[in-house]
Amino acid sequence: MTEDRAERADHDDGAQRHSSELSGSALLARMRHAVDTYVGVGLVLVALITYLTITEDKFLTRSNFVNIFDSQAGVLVVAVGLTFVLLVGGIDLSLGGMIAFSSVVIAELLNGGLNPWLALLIGVVAAAAVGTLVNGILIGKVGLSFLVVTLGTGSILRSVALVRTNGRSQSLFEIPLLADLQSGKLGGVPYLVWFSLAILLCGIIVLRYTGLGRMIYATGGNREAARFAGINVTAVSITVFGIAGLLAGLAAVMNVAQLRTASPTAATGIELTAAAAVLLGGTSFMGGRGTLFGTLLGVLFLGVLQNGITLAGISSFWQGIVSGAVLIAAVLVDRIRNGRPTP
Repeated sequence: MTEDRAERADHDDGAQRHSSELSGSALLARMRHAVDTYVGVGLVLVALITYLTITEDKFLTRSNFVNIFDSQAGVLVVAVGLTFVLLVGGIDLSLGGMIAFSSVVIAELLNGGLNPWLALLIGVVAAAAVGTLVNGILIGKVGLSFLVVTLGTGSILRSVALVRTNGRSQSLFEIPLLADLQSGKLGGVPYLVWFSLAILLCGIIVLRYTGLGRMIYATGGNREAARFAGINVTAVSITVFGIAGLLAGLAAVMNVAQLRTASPTAATGIELTAAAAVLLGGTSFMGGRGTLFGTLLGVLFLGVLQNGITLAGISSFWQGIVSGAVLIAAVLVDRIRNGRPTP
């Protein structure tokens, strides 16, 4: 009996040591991944800030940094939604069209005399419904290609916006609520910047501390293994596209508040800019890896880069070239990071 107890005690001690070794290995792996993810874009961001500080007198000022955050607030919100989609191994190319469609819906309701808060809510719900019931169902349930579905949805939504407005921007300068949202500040920082940071924080909480976040990572890491583990991967896929649509609707609200107009050509290419930021921040194009802190670093890098181009007096036409080059570089870095050879 005494020998049995001794054997069990030795076995328990061995199990604890093994568990401690696994925990240590997991912690080391996490630290290595964090270094791999953040150091690259972080160092480049610091180098860019240092260069612009030396070459541009107006760069290192509080007002300029507030301006950078303000100009990137909408991109950050879209990038948060796109991070959810990329984590399950998908992408959403309809977000720009969704923002334009939602903006036009909001403008028509506001100009029709509807309560402003209700009009904004309906615009957000419309985008969330498209993301969930169209993109989510066709991709997650029916099994169609996310590239085909979201590209088609984005084209349809932007065309609907153009048809409804005859291609003209809708003025919203007479709406006091939008003026308050656009000009309001807290601690010298615009409301919309605080709003975008609140969305980022909510996204971090969902991914790090909820069952949905764990299911998203599991689905993106290995869809079949997640299914065998009892995760409803179809529901997860529908949910992430719904989240992306919801945040696109919120970005539309921010867009009409900042510009005080609703344009059917609004947010053209924003999904590509957001994708570049997300991939630059370390989220894998194949899913299962990435964080929203990395996404924030990616957005900041693009914002500082665009701000530097503006301060240097370089034509804004070059910004598209820069964004495209950064997107290609981000995909290449993602391939190298994950050990996949380039074709």
